[in-house]
Amino acid sequence: MLITAITPQKNNAERASIFIDGEFAFGLSMQDVLYFKLKEQQEISKKTYTYIKEQLLYIKAQDAALHYISYQMRTESEVRKKLKTLEYGEDVIERVIDFLLKYRYVDDLSFAAAYIRQRKKSNPKGRYALRYELRQKGVSEEVIDEALEEEPLDELDDAVRLLQKKARNLDNIDEKATKRLGAFLQRRGYSYAIIKEAMQRVKEETV
Repeated sequence: MLITAITPQKNNAERASIFIDGEFAFGLSMQDVLYFKLKEQQEISKKTYTYIKEQLLYIKAQDAALHYISYQMRTESEVRKKLKTLEYGEDVIERVIDFLLKYRYVDDLSFAAAYIRQRKKSNPKGRYALRYELRQKGVSEEVIDEALEEEPLDELDDAVRLLQKKARNLDNIDEKATKRLGAFLQRRGYSYAIIKEAMQRVKEETV
């Protein structure tokens, strides 16, 4: 097996992509490249190749994943994307994900429920917006449904509170401003029915 190229990775100059027989084989830290004395146009022993592929890369990827989730909850999809940016192979990524799921270091349901809970507490948004944001993070529709059951939304109450912060008296604003408030709630993921009812409630409370 001939090492045909060793190139710095695009996203991390401290890591290198190793090509064997003209094809990408794996990514390693520059420190490991030096440790294993890997050089272009030199052979790599089967023993070294097997150790790197089956043991070292898994340990390194596992450490990278644990570091990535140590300071913030992450979804399974986010961890996968992170490991891909580090150029770990699919086989290694699958092994790491299996480990994280087994010990619940990654749990999309817990993530989604916590995300919704935090939104309700500090930055209320409607069901549509929350669904969109969680989908962007790779959470499945099925898990989102389950999370919304665990953390039910009071969209009307949230929409009313947001309106009250924006305009305490809807009777004193013109049609243009009213439409602007409606668009504001729509951007936050509230349905037309919720927006209409919230505006009506605020008007009634200010009479």
